[in-house]
Amino acid sequence: MHSFRLDIKSGQTPIESRELPPGQSVIGRDPKCSIVLTDSAASRRHAAIDVGAGGVTIEDLGSRNGTRVNGRRLAAPQALADGDVIEIGATQMVLRSGAGPQADSGATIAPGAEFPWEEGFQDTSGEADSQSIVVSEVDVPETFPDDLAGAIARALGASLSEEEVLPKLLDGLFTIFAKADRGFVLLCDRESGRLLLRAKKFRTTSESGPPKLSRSVLESVVSSRRAVLSNDLLGDSRFDQAQSIMSGSMRSVMCVPIRRAGGDVLGVVQLDAQESGNSFSQRDLAVLAGLASVVAKSVETAQAHDERVSQEKLKRDLEIAHKVQQGLLPARAPEIEGYDLFNFYAPALHVGGDYFNYVPLPGGRLACVLADVSGKGVSAALVMANLAGEVRYRLASEGDLVAAVAAINDTFCMTGWDERFATFVVIVLDPVAHVAQIVNAGHLPVYVRTADGTVTEVGPEQEGLPLGMMQGWEYRQTDVAIAPGTTMVLFTDGVSEAMDVEDRIYGLDRIREILAGPGGTAREIGERILRDVERHSAGQVQTDDICLVCVGRPG
Repeated sequence: MHSFRLDIKSGQTPIESRELPPGQSVIGRDPKCSIVLTDSAASRRHAAIDVGAGGVTIEDLGSRNGTRVNGRRLAAPQALADGDVIEIGATQMVLRSGAGPQADSGATIAPGAEFPWEEGFQDTSGEADSQSIVVSEVDVPETFPDDLAGAIARALGASLSEEEVLPKLLDGLFTIFAKADRGFVLLCDRESGRLLLRAKKFRTTSESGPPKLSRSVLESVVSSRRAVLSNDLLGDSRFDQAQSIMSGSMRSVMCVPIRRAGGDVLGVVQLDAQESGNSFSQRDLAVLAGLASVVAKSVETAQAHDERVSQEKLKRDLEIAHKVQQGLLPARAPEIEGYDLFNFYAPALHVGGDYFNYVPLPGGRLACVLADVSGKGVSAALVMANLAGEVRYRLASEGDLVAAVAAINDTFCMTGWDERFATFVVIVLDPVAHVAQIVNAGHLPVYVRTADGTVTEVGPEQEGLPLGMMQGWEYRQTDVAIAPGTTMVLFTDGVSEAMDVEDRIYGLDRIREILAGPGGTAREIGERILRDVERHSAGQVQTDDICLVCVGRPG
């Protein structure tokens, strides 16, 4: 049986590499899982990977936010192949086969696979043994004389980004190697591990169509981590049938690996000459191999710079998104004669998928809305923003509450927001008749506390499907009389599922206990719940959005 492993990272941050033993490995937030994730979008038992004699399969275990393989959401157990990307929230896991061609080179070049880049390139390899094209190989030294390294440094100038550095690297190499007609830099993609063409240079006119490169040469360099020189590519039998190469004859080729200080392959640099008599020498290969260490440092510096710039841009974008989202939420609770209202909202990230609002309605009525969009972060926040506009429009334009919620659900279903859904609950308060109309779409129950401390749940029997699950769903309405001293409490699962240091959830029973205790205003009751949740989760990082709304009629 082949060996398999998962390379795991969160966002752009590598976490670890885990060997997969034969049998089932469960992935989730539960400490008892085989692979434990801290991702807030992961369920306690999220997915399972099974390694058997027939290969590897993955199955979603009914998780709330779903599991994706190569960008597609799992609907049933699916076989996995080497290089498949598994996504759970912001966590990515890449399946690697110990029997695959990648070994530990840092690049994956599957036989017959295409090199994915924006234009592509044409593979000129044939069917013969790749070693037959190699006439010279040398190890890549760690350092090189300052004079030639200085030529590269002068070519780079003050360039910092990868987009600027790579073309100037080729400019410097063309200055050193006068025989070179073409030059290429290929780097290993961080996501797939495959080689991607990042820069190219031609001494004269550019050839038409995708550049012609030999996969055999590239595979040899990446797998051996040694510099390769060939002066007889056309004489190799593999190219007898490759008529396409005749228009761009690579008569002499040098290709060297770009390696990190730790030995991992970042990519390759290739120079080739097409004119007869312009063959590279053994000394040329030694020079290029020596310069590879300078190239590696330049590439690493450029990638680190681009990563910092990207992180700073992302930070600024998230700060702007946070301000925009806060603008969609009420700045303060409205004032209604004879009632007091309290609300609290805290996203786990810069932006979140929880949503609440107050919508004024005809006749002095007020709609109090609470929703929880599946998922976290920017994508959930964008869905939330769209939902917020639809909710306000439907509630204000539709006289019947049930019909308004049904229309919101139908619109949500038709948008097909990447298979997302939202739990949703709305209370329409009539402060004159002292009645509340409640419709619940798959959300947690509304807790109603009366003046004597009695706590009842409104919602479980009338609860409908979450928004976005099924078009045409018929929702039901519950009417609640609001006597003096009554408080209604709405909240999202960031409250009820808050974890303590031992991963025990706060729970609905504890909310009932708080509500059954001393009464008070809506603010006093809401703050009492929040303080208790904070005590419970002390020392833990907030992993879910928290939203709480309390509506009370003072006694």
